[in-house]
Amino acid sequence: MNDDIRARIAANDRLLKAVIILLAIKDPHLLDELDAIFKIADGQEGLIGDADKKTRAHLNSELALIRSLAHVSLDTTH
Repeated sequence: MNDDIRARIAANDRLLKAVIILLAIKDPHLLDELDAIFKIADGQEGLIGDADKKTRAHLNSELALIRSLAHVSLDTTH
């Protein structure tokens, strides 16, 4: 993978996290609802349900990071 593609992936990752954090700040239940969606989809075929264990672990890690950042943002704005 070349450097340009890596940079684009990293930028998209950060942008997506920022958008999810903004949405989570506006809707404190958003992350719980995302967790519920992934639990429902777990083991089912489809776009979000069809993932291996490593992908699921990474997804859970990312959601935990986003949850933490959203809480920090909420703490600093209130």
